[in-house]
Amino acid sequence: MRAWRLIARPHAATAFSGIGNKKAGSRWVPEGELTVYTSEHPSTAVLENLVHMDPSHFRNNYVLIAADIPDELSMDIVSVESLEPDWQTRYEDEALQQVGKDWIDRGESAVLIVPSAVMPQERNLILNPSHPDFAKIVIHESEDFSFDGRLMSYSKNTTNKQITSLLFLLFFLKRGLSPCSRSPCA
Repeated sequence: MRAWRLIARPHAATAFSGIGNKKAGSRWVPEGELTVYTSEHPSTAVLENLVHMDPSHFRNNYVLIAADIPDELSMDIVSVESLEPDWQTRYEDEALQQVGKDWIDRGESAVLIVPSAVMPQERNLILNPSHPDFAKIVIHESEDFSFDGRLMSYSKNTTNKQITSLLFLLFFLKRGLSPCSRSPCA
């Protein structure tokens, strides 16, 4: 399985150290724990970053880093069905963070697969760099990443919500899916 991490170039050297979560925490893991947040697809990694960014910060100083996780590695999985209905709206919630804390404390796997709050049909992979199996994950060289210039031109006269809506539309269309599969499009 391949995982992807999008990160600002100045942090590329420590992208898989877990230091970012240790300092700030995340939806799934409390502050103070070394974990690395990755995504199953590059597009999901981009979306996960964009929802936390002001459009004026779209710069071309980002890198995308692939990591190959051996199929034989044990992985824990959190399904959408096992979560409370409002889980997507609860960022840095103690109950959600306890899921990650319990996973770390059990120490049974180096990978926790969780649904993406931005796109629940997609998955993020949280990696534990302190787990012995983490050494089996192959981390590739970083690739330069540039945000599409059209995102920057939208940022001058468009709200974050409108940009996110446009990104979702692009995400669906690139995968050959209809964004209207669950509700009528206007």
